[in-house]
Amino acid sequence: MNCYYQIEYIYTKDFPSRAVPLVILSNGKPGYVINQWIYWLIKRGMPVNSLQSHINRVMQIYEYHAIKYRNKALTKNQAENLLADFLNSKILGDSDMKWSPNPKRATLQGYVDTITKFDEWHSTFHSAERLNPSETKFMTNIEIYFDFQRRTKWDAMLHLFPSRPHKKKERKIELTLNHSRFKLANRKIPKAFPIDRFVDLIECTSNPRDQMLWLLMGGGSLRQSELLNLFYDDNRGTDLEGCTRIRLADPEEGEYTWSRNGELITGSRAQFLDEEYCNEKFKRTRAELYKLKPRTLGVKGRDHSGWKGMTFSDGGVTEVEADGRISNINEMFWIDQRMGIRFQQAFEEYANNNFYGKSSKWPYHPWMFITVEKGKNFGMPMQLRALNRAWKRALSRIGMDNCGLGPHSLRHMYGYYAASILRLPIETTKVLMHHASVTSTEVYYHLSNTAVRKELEKAHADNSILNNIILPGVSKPVIPWSI
Repeated sequence: MNCYYQIEYIYTKDFPSRAVPLVILSNGKPGYVINQWIYWLIKRGMPVNSLQSHINRVMQIYEYHAIKYRNKALTKNQAENLLADFLNSKILGDSDMKWSPNPKRATLQGYVDTITKFDEWHSTFHSAERLNPSETKFMTNIEIYFDFQRRTKWDAMLHLFPSRPHKKKERKIELTLNHSRFKLANRKIPKAFPIDRFVDLIECTSNPRDQMLWLLMGGGSLRQSELLNLFYDDNRGTDLEGCTRIRLADPEEGEYTWSRNGELITGSRAQFLDEEYCNEKFKRTRAELYKLKPRTLGVKGRDHSGWKGMTFSDGGVTEVEADGRISNINEMFWIDQRMGIRFQQAFEEYANNNFYGKSSKWPYHPWMFITVEKGKNFGMPMQLRALNRAWKRALSRIGMDNCGLGPHSLRHMYGYYAASILRLPIETTKVLMHHASVTSTEVYYHLSNTAVRKELEKAHADNSILNNIILPGVSKPVIPWSI
């Protein structure tokens, strides 16, 4: 229990359907201001998780004040620098607070946002001095331009834009500007895994399961969560070139056919798991194998795996349900058939090492990727954290430990390969990556400078008008220049 405050949960007539957090301070009395703010947030419909985060952040600065200043009244200078000192302690670590260094921008921004919300409410309702004061400034012309660009895709009141006062709030302590487009110079283009190191990544990975993972992400553009939702028999064999066919489907609503008493049954994947994988014998011994559900509905930190959603194309027709869930079956597109052939080799080694010679029901679940380390978890569905650990080991083997690239960089490599190597139109790449909109594909469609220059050279060479221009004093057509 925290010695400076504790949180109790009570039920009230105002909110009979949810437990209300009540903050008790070290003197044993409820914190009047913080509890009033909590009541105000609940009245405005704040979800439980968001509310808890806000409370924890505000109470951490209260605890910081109690430890650093012994609960004494602050001088004006101390009050003005309290938030900045608090954030520095978070960034650099603090032995008094027993905090380890945490420089993550998203975490720090969360503290700034929460404390600023509380600060504004406190000053409005209690006339308190601001911890993070702000002033209103007129926007510069470039800021107005970017503000306009930001609004073009979503603002229904865009026609009123010229009449806006074009003012903005600037706070004393602010990690990022209000609009990310104002900081275009600092925006990072998502990094693609270097294509010239991809073969090294595969061949220096000894575990065939991990080879399969990297090939599916780099050669098929699958996300980590999508990998872990694949069933073992989503490997549909090979095509005429020996390239593996990978079936894709929504993990809950995707269509699936299975045999029951010699009769073929067609239903959803969720229905298949419910009917065929009750695994009653594991009820008391292996909870993760009892009454299997799609991994989108699993327990976080154990067998849960998300699903961002895919758009499937069949015969040129794209079918997506209104809520974004997919019901039809389709196959993955290999960006290069050599990757699909190499995948089949890894799959056969993986199956031979881990599946052949086992009982017909083993491993008591249908998913393709399992824990391969011998022990009590051998055969269990692979977890996301295990995939990330395997990724770090793979990078270490090829000397890329500190490159800052995650597994998702392989999906960016897929987009780079489509744009700069194959020179595919972005509309085609959209279908290959199972995107519903070209806007989503733009994030992955990386054109290299070399590709741009070659396209420009080709455009000049194909431009018959330019080729026939005669300049004064020149007796022959101007030859397109080399870039």
